[in-house]
Amino acid sequence: MAAHKLPEGKQLIQGIAQLGSVLGYHVEEEFPVDKPTYGDSPAVDVAWFAQKGNRFPLFIFEVESRATNGMTNNPLKVYSQENRVFEKPLFFFHVVAHDGRNSSRPRNLEAQYGKNNYRIYLVGTDSANDLIGDVLSQHARVRNDVDYLALYQLLITELWLRKVDYAKLLMHAVRLGLSKENAISSHVKISRSDTKIFPQLVELVSKDSHAGFANTVFESYLGGRWAIPILTALLCGLSENMNESSSWSSLLLGWQRESTFMPMITPAFGLSMDYDEFILGCAPQLITLCIAASSIDKNLCLEFVPVLNKTLETVGVCWGGLNSAIYLLHLGAAINDVECFERARKYLLEFKSLSKEDILLPPSCVSVIEGEFEDHFKGGELVEIPSMVDFSELCAERYLKDDTCIKAIVLRALDDDSYIYEWSSDLMVALWTSAANKSL
Repeated sequence: MAAHKLPEGKQLIQGIAQLGSVLGYHVEEEFPVDKPTYGDSPAVDVAWFAQKGNRFPLFIFEVESRATNGMTNNPLKVYSQENRVFEKPLFFFHVVAHDGRNSSRPRNLEAQYGKNNYRIYLVGTDSANDLIGDVLSQHARVRNDVDYLALYQLLITELWLRKVDYAKLLMHAVRLGLSKENAISSHVKISRSDTKIFPQLVELVSKDSHAGFANTVFESYLGGRWAIPILTALLCGLSENMNESSSWSSLLLGWQRESTFMPMITPAFGLSMDYDEFILGCAPQLITLCIAASSIDKNLCLEFVPVLNKTLETVGVCWGGLNSAIYLLHLGAAINDVECFERARKYLLEFKSLSKEDILLPPSCVSVIEGEFEDHFKGGELVEIPSMVDFSELCAERYLKDDTCIKAIVLRALDDDSYIYEWSSDLMVALWTSAANKSL
């Protein structure tokens, strides 16, 4: 077969070949489908195989630069052969790179071969989305997996970007049931850099919430263990009406209270070393993130802020309680809870070896079991902590920023394992921004 000379045809062949690789197939270009009578063997432009070494392809693609007379010969060289000679593919994708709307050939060819899992796509007009959508649908007949991130990265390249609606195609893959357990985490990762995908993430989380969050699965530490409270808090804060916000808040409270025989986040020390470490070293940060992301939802504050109070009561005055106390101080001031603020203030003043900076910028995470006070705090001499009003003004001046994106903070927390070692400043920005917005 003659090589393609026009850029549109070459680009489509390259895009189809890369799509096959992304979907996990062995890809061959210019694959011969018959023995030569003279000259070169008749070949198809791209063939996808289940694995290397297979004799017959699962899917074949013919690319035409234009809808010319020559295109009528391409399906003939496949469908005219006996099955003993060439086993028919699961699907034959015949693609026209440029226009074709005014030609009768595509219509006539589909009428002739359409019963043989054959279809023509006029990519030069508006059917590139149909092409990849049908490819994914046929792929789902063979496999149930897809690498969403790799698919996204291909669809935003020059090979496909101006031809397809990549967001729509990603959702099509989700609806086909491909890699269900990776759909939400992949959309979180993609949404970090592409805001067009975020509404789809909301749709996926909302749908999965009705299935008990069966497919809300992450490999990261925070995502793997605490994705449900983080996501529900964010959607609570982003909801545009009270009923929707209340629904997400109630869902989070149900998770906290009813998932096991005891609250999910509570200072029940002694269950395991890892859980003790979490309660003292990371739970205050997680609670702060959820309250900030929820736009300081009243019911979530009433549920989770007392967890920090109870933690201080349980551990007594020791450096292991400082993480909880400092975050409680900020939360108390941000939600205008004088009792919580004074409880934390009193606790911190009893522990003198702190600096002002330790109070204004809490630690990102703390390891009580493996670390020491000096590993997490600068240290100094804490003489006083200002009143709640003065403390709030001090924090607002330091942390309120116009370019704050709490959504970005939440997405990174779910996706980036290293973030918990450096996120304290962002948590403060999120909290004090939410507090300022709440007071408006």
